[in-house]
Amino acid sequence: MIFRMALYINSEKPASCAGNEKGNGEETAIEVEFNMLRKLTNFYMRTLKFGFCLTFIVFGQFYLFGQDSKFQAEKPGKFILQNQLDKCPGANIASFSKNLTAIAEWIHQNDSVLNPPVGFDASFGLSGNSCEKITGSQYFGIESRISLSCHFFYIEKGVTKTATDWAAHDIELNINQPDVNLGIRFDETGFLSGDPEELEQPLKKALENLETYYSVPPAEKEVAPGVRLYASGHVLIFNPDRPDIWIPVTVREIMQVKLAYYKVEQEIDSIRYVNALAEWAKLNIKTDPNMRPQIYDIIQKEYKSFSAEELNLPAFTSAQSGISSINAHGEGNPVARFNAASWDRTLPATAVQFISLEYKPRAKEELEEFKLDNSGLTDYIGLFINSLPLEKMGILIQKK
Repeated sequence: MIFRMALYINSEKPASCAGNEKGNGEETAIEVEFNMLRKLTNFYMRTLKFGFCLTFIVFGQFYLFGQDSKFQAEKPGKFILQNQLDKCPGANIASFSKNLTAIAEWIHQNDSVLNPPVGFDASFGLSGNSCEKITGSQYFGIESRISLSCHFFYIEKGVTKTATDWAAHDIELNINQPDVNLGIRFDETGFLSGDPEELEQPLKKALENLETYYSVPPAEKEVAPGVRLYASGHVLIFNPDRPDIWIPVTVREIMQVKLAYYKVEQEIDSIRYVNALAEWAKLNIKTDPNMRPQIYDIIQKEYKSFSAEELNLPAFTSAQSGISSINAHGEGNPVARFNAASWDRTLPATAVQFISLEYKPRAKEELEEFKLDNSGLTDYIGLFINSLPLEKMGILIQKK
């Protein structure tokens, strides 16, 4: 949360904080907060270093393939299906597995890059947890994934090998997860240790309501009935006879939801601020009056700046739209709620009602650049996407 970060980052820890002023070896509350921030900062830096090293390792390994290795781009491959679905007692895993297998086999048969695969094995993995009980209007069908990994062939020191794990580039189809990749949920800080207990439930209720709203990318193209391409480069495949998955909301609605959350949050931050002032006074730390919690006040001011007409217009969100991020003039992404009616609840939970995937066709120049960047390796996933008959995939959705 903005205030909580500013509260500790904008202050300098005096030398006396190295030990308690009373000399009893115990940390004051402010010292605990400083130490916590220091640990988080150290963890963040370690994470950045790890990410850099991991990137170097992955790209370094592709570079090593070019030293004494040769890709076997003409070697025939095979279709592999790996069923990794959790076998949950009481769930109809056989039916669910059959439905997912049918999708994998359809893709194998209808994408020319996979039928037959040449230069790699086309490995499809089925995964999902049917035991997990998730509540929420956006959930009904069993969530799962179908991953396609291209295990390419190469010769290293005279030995024929097949790339696996990190060395095989892949793509994933999300099953029955209509909000994945197609919306960013509004989220904020929840109840923290040390917060006033009497405000725990009000904050929880306000946050749960806020989290039902999404920033969604605009639809870019209706490829075919039930096949929609979004501006984010993702495709959703669905039953076109069902209601849309998103319900647009007005500026008034989302602003009132945000105000309800930040009103409670500011109460909590104000109590923390008063406690922090007392600790800082003991340490002779001077504070800036502008550090007091005031996000609710700012958002309320932004809310009042909208005209009556603007409050009834569809809401959009962008980083340039003040602290609330909300505007009424079409900047950024639309704001929406998930439409629970988009699910056909007369179907079993094992039915496939939604499929989503990243869909970014590669230009010839991009395919050539991939080869140059990866020691001559072909971008099989790029070729797969280019050959995917997207307009026909509506047939994979189960209907009554």
